Amino acid sequence: MFGYFSELPSLANRDVCVVGGGPAGIAVALACEERGLSVLLLESGKDKVDAFFAGLSTGHDIDLETHAAPHLAICRALGGASKWWGGRCTPLDEIDFAKRAFVQASWPISYAELAICYENAAEFFGVAPADFIAPIPPWGRLEAVRFEDLERWTPERDVSKRHRERLSTSKDIVLVAETTVTEIHVSEDARHVSRLTVRSREKSIAISPRYIVLACGGLETTRLLLWTQCKFPKLFGGPDGPLGRYYSGHISGKIANLVLGDPAHFAAHDYFLDSGVFVRRRFTFPPEVQRSEELLNIALYADNPPFHSADHRDGVLSLAWLALATPILGRLLASEGVRISHLGPAPYRWFQHLRNVLLQPVATWTSIVSILNQRYFSVPRKPGFLLFNERGRYSLHYHAEQSPNPNSRVMLSSRFDAFGLPYLRVRLRFSEADAQSVVRAHSILDAALRQSGLGYLEFREHGADSRIKHVLRQAKDGFHQIGGTRMGFDPQQSVVNTDCRTHDLENLYIASSSVFSSTGQANPTFPMVALGFRLSAHLASQIAGERVAGSSKHRPAP
Repeated sequence: MFGYFSELPSLANRDVCVVGGGPAGIAVALACEERGLSVLLLESGKDKVDAFFAGLSTGHDIDLETHAAPHLAICRALGGASKWWGGRCTPLDEIDFAKRAFVQASWPISYAELAICYENAAEFFGVAPADFIAPIPPWGRLEAVRFEDLERWTPERDVSKRHRERLSTSKDIVLVAETTVTEIHVSEDARHVSRLTVRSREKSIAISPRYIVLACGGLETTRLLLWTQCKFPKLFGGPDGPLGRYYSGHISGKIANLVLGDPAHFAAHDYFLDSGVFVRRRFTFPPEVQRSEELLNIALYADNPPFHSADHRDGVLSLAWLALATPILGRLLASEGVRISHLGPAPYRWFQHLRNVLLQPVATWTSIVSILNQRYFSVPRKPGFLLFNERGRYSLHYHAEQSPNPNSRVMLSSRFDAFGLPYLRVRLRFSEADAQSVVRAHSILDAALRQSGLGYLEFREHGADSRIKHVLRQAKDGFHQIGGTRMGFDPQQSVVNTDCRTHDLENLYIASSSVFSSTGQANPTFPMVALGFRLSAHLASQIAGERVAGSSKHRPAP
């Protein structure tokens, strides 16, 4: 059911208050409901993106050379950033949880502890079963490289739409929109949250939930804790502690083309249906190769040439670019972040793209009609398209782990939003080691392809140094807001414990990719939701124990 701001004081006695109505918040709320808990779910924005609520985040001081602009990276609306993401569901890998001498990260939980929640996460996104392996001959004969790992694509990206009926009919979940938490008040003994200050546009009130789960996204969750630490400096390891540090994402881009030995192998690299959802294979590296070569985790896959480069002389890609470059039509076809990424740098080559379309009008329009039908009208919708190339030549996209860096961090700025919260100062820093690992992975893949006779890589830069510089020029994220409130055993080195509870405050939990100890190669949304299911199980156990203890206190003595 849906509640109103004025009802919040009476609703605060529910078992759990979840702050944030994005994928993690909705997953925690639904999982708690399944376990018999009552939930108050607070969403800062509306059902759709609203300029006022978006403005609460757009004032962040961000280095746009390495980080996406706030209005592209943060979505204050029901469904959160799932309104904008592509829908790729990929798990973290076992090696992400293992100790690696060349990576400054150590998860305090095992791979198995999270993997048991992957099936629940797959059901949540509609991509079940959680099957992420699909070998295909003859690609199984590659040495030092795997080509069987899958990514699964959700048929409904916006989780608020997918779970709308359940949220609206639930008796145990009350959703209140246009409600922003602006302050976390701490008890005198600094051991628990005593109350929250929440704001609507018109007024401010205080509520006192029993248990609180912050699920506001990586940056906004960290922001609330930093604001709390300003008033209680000893919390979260102190001002020089772990809070806000190790902010990271992924390093991605293209430095080479994949050339297939047999162009007929195109189908192995294209999207295909598995159990009713689209999936795609990717090149990855076995743990033993990552260790011996000191590779950060990475995945690579075949892609189209860049849309913006008219030199591809492909009418379909040029027509797609022209559509995206037209602001109104482009925003209907793709999220603003995706649209901008395809437009490329100015000056735009309008005439050259138009010429590509006019030189092959029949083939272009025939292909575009088919792509639009598969992308927007088929069930399930195809998440993207890969154009067949007669020469077997494709761009090779990489999506790689960023090494943890304590100087890559999030801090409070001196500017304030409309509700009086300081904006953030965000400095996302990539290192040369990140780029070196990417280049080394490409070299290993090239050797494996040549040895097997299945193809080779065609590099766009000559020499390792030039390739490293090319990787660093492309290094930019901000959509995958990882780190900042990392999980660990030591309160001086981490913000939350193995249950995602803050070390300092007994009733404050975090459901966000900000607790990840490392990034891995996977997009964080799927494992973040799996971690939310694990957190919900802990909360249910904790509250059940309190209920048993409470009832025993009232039993008559024998």
